[in-house]
Amino acid sequence: MAVPSRTRDMSGDSLCAEDSGSEDSYFLDDDSLLEILKADSSLKSKAKRNEWTWKAQTDVVKWQAAALRAPLLRLPAALTPPALECFTCVRAYCGDLPPAERAAHQDLTEVKCVYTVLMHCHSVPELRDEVYCQLMKQTTSNRSQANDSCQRAWRLMSILAAYFTCSETLRPFLVEYLSAAAADRRRPCQGTAAVCLANLRKTMRCGGRKNVPSVEEVTAVSAGRSARRQLYRLPGGAERVVNTRCATVVQDIVNELCELIGVSSEAERAEFSLYCIVAGDALTMPLAGDEYVLDVTTELQRAHHPFYLIFCRSVWHHPLRADAPPLYTEVLFNQVAPDYLEGLLVVVAGGAASASVVRDAALVAALLHRAAGLAEAPHARDLKFLLPKPLLALREPRPHAWHAAAAQHWPHAARLPPPHAKAQVLHVLSRWPLFGSSFFAVRRVVGSGANGGEWREHVLALNRRGVHLLHPLTHETDTHWPYADLISTRKVRSEDGTLFLDVKCGSLLQQRVTRLQAEQAHEIARLVRQYVALQRDQRHEHGFSS
Repeated sequence: MAVPSRTRDMSGDSLCAEDSGSEDSYFLDDDSLLEILKADSSLKSKAKRNEWTWKAQTDVVKWQAAALRAPLLRLPAALTPPALECFTCVRAYCGDLPPAERAAHQDLTEVKCVYTVLMHCHSVPELRDEVYCQLMKQTTSNRSQANDSCQRAWRLMSILAAYFTCSETLRPFLVEYLSAAAADRRRPCQGTAAVCLANLRKTMRCGGRKNVPSVEEVTAVSAGRSARRQLYRLPGGAERVVNTRCATVVQDIVNELCELIGVSSEAERAEFSLYCIVAGDALTMPLAGDEYVLDVTTELQRAHHPFYLIFCRSVWHHPLRADAPPLYTEVLFNQVAPDYLEGLLVVVAGGAASASVVRDAALVAALLHRAAGLAEAPHARDLKFLLPKPLLALREPRPHAWHAAAAQHWPHAARLPPPHAKAQVLHVLSRWPLFGSSFFAVRRVVGSGANGGEWREHVLALNRRGVHLLHPLTHETDTHWPYADLISTRKVRSEDGTLFLDVKCGSLLQQRVTRLQAEQAHEIARLVRQYVALQRDQRHEHGFSS
């Protein structure tokens, strides 16, 4: 039996029937259709009941107030009860239950209707197409006596589309149905249909929600409050509230916060990430761009884990921007200053600092003092807050010499507004070789022998110039691998749970593998891949431009 690919009724609504002449028609097969036609034609003769008409077929995909006798799609028998329960919830949510049936389902509140549908679709993915078809049916030629029945069916569809995608088989029909409704300005549901289409495209791209939503979230979306005011931190403790919807993914938040600090290019936005910091968890990884924010927060709230979401720069490939707004400088300054004062950027070769490092550190000390909004020159007692720890531990220069050097730069620093002082700190430190690095504690085996060699501590620094293994105290470079020499990285976990990272370098003819013990091997490998991709894209652009 051939079923038309698209049929329109007198109202102009697009119907969701499929064009297929095979016995594997995705929607109703001959037997199921005849059963429905027989049940709905009790006043007709027996001969008429065994005949089908185009009107009878189109009625199957139009709105109805009565309960379904069977699912709209071919489903295993075990899925019939939840499929029919979903349709009851759809009708109850839309206000279409007849009085007798409404009295039997007094417990079906709006929230319970939505939650039941979402729970079934989460636990049984095969039901998602069925519910989409039910909602397409209830939004086609809706003749309900409830004034907002059709609009509420569209709202429920928008909620479903924000959480779950559909099968590849249904996708073209569903997209066509939503596109037609979203493009028709004469229809009152146009705006909601456009939201449905946008939500569906997001779930098709990102895969849909992974976790069951909280009751609070379902309560909000069922009441039409689709956005939640979620708090996000910036480096330094500043906070921003961003409206976060049930379909919001991490990349949406990164893009919005990048826009806030004046970063508009897609390539530069790729260098910023959103991290979830969980109390008691020493290791952190940036959240994946296609991860749903409310999936993350709901799971942590259910487990009663204190957490916060922080936006920061994870890769430093693009140079500092001179034309950026103050918030851009504020974010990067608050991210760099702690690493600088901890001494991570400082190289102390042979136990002494070079003249250029001493000069820059004295200037930065004066600028840091001014960046804090202080109007008086720094005292000697302030130096412990203004100089990196490794420089304070040196025999030379002595404290009075550091104080005198910082005082020389104070007249210049005092004339600057604090935001400009912060910008100059970044400018000075950007000349240092370890600026813009991500630092990790690692161990590497050195030598060989009966005991397999000696494990030595290193600081691994990742920046735009490559991978550096540094001496843990002096930060002198022991080994440097440019990204052009990296062939691959591979994570290995031993039987006792120790995590290693194998770094393969060299050429196709000559290769060498270095094994590093690193608790953050996953994050190191991720950053290496990102830097390699950025440099490859840059070479590609230069190749085209030349």
